[in-house]
Amino acid sequence: MTELYRRGLLALLFLALGGCNSLTATTIETINLAVKGDLNKITLEQITAIEADSLLIKAGQAEGLYVRQDAQGSRIDWLGVTENVQTDHGRLTQLVGYGDDVVAPLNQDDPFTLGLLTVADGTQVLRHVDYPLAYQTELQQYATYKQGPYETIQVLDQLIALQRVDERIWMPQLGYKTTNYYWLDPQTGLIRRSIQHLSPKMPPLDVTLVRPPALEQAQ
Repeated sequence: MTELYRRGLLALLFLALGGCNSLTATTIETINLAVKGDLNKITLEQITAIEADSLLIKAGQAEGLYVRQDAQGSRIDWLGVTENVQTDHGRLTQLVGYGDDVVAPLNQDDPFTLGLLTVADGTQVLRHVDYPLAYQTELQQYATYKQGPYETIQVLDQLIALQRVDERIWMPQLGYKTTNYYWLDPQTGLIRRSIQHLSPKMPPLDVTLVRPPALEQAQ
């Protein structure tokens, strides 16, 4: 069991005992009900007030703010109030506390580790995904890549020209197909914003890197 997953289970226990207030409104109930209403908006002032590297993640109409904690090479742990996430080179590789926890590590020669800016169209990788709470392990996930156009994307209160890369996902054991989108800084390759699908049971996660300069080497 990874440290992030262990801490996530402790956070869930703490919540169950009534000891956790939803400071940033990132409760499990909120995420699961995210598509049903206008919930939990985090203001720009709240985001910029945090003096730490952070991620803003939107799920449907819900929003959560996650602050950087531990890092092991390119893998970074980000902690929210009741959910924790891990990224590796900007891709979400672990979710804890979302009601459908996910473990989806990158491969050693994964396109993310080599840099998405240079990934060739048609490149395919096979990963294996676990959904621990559903007792599903080693599910096959095929990812195929395509370079998209330059697009002007909103990152918080700014419009920025970024390179889009599409990641088509196929999980044959679940009959699940979807597409993830990543918008990269064309100079550094840093993923500034992405839309990532981690599970067929969850809404897509819109992920924004809030404070990029300190992360350019780690991501």
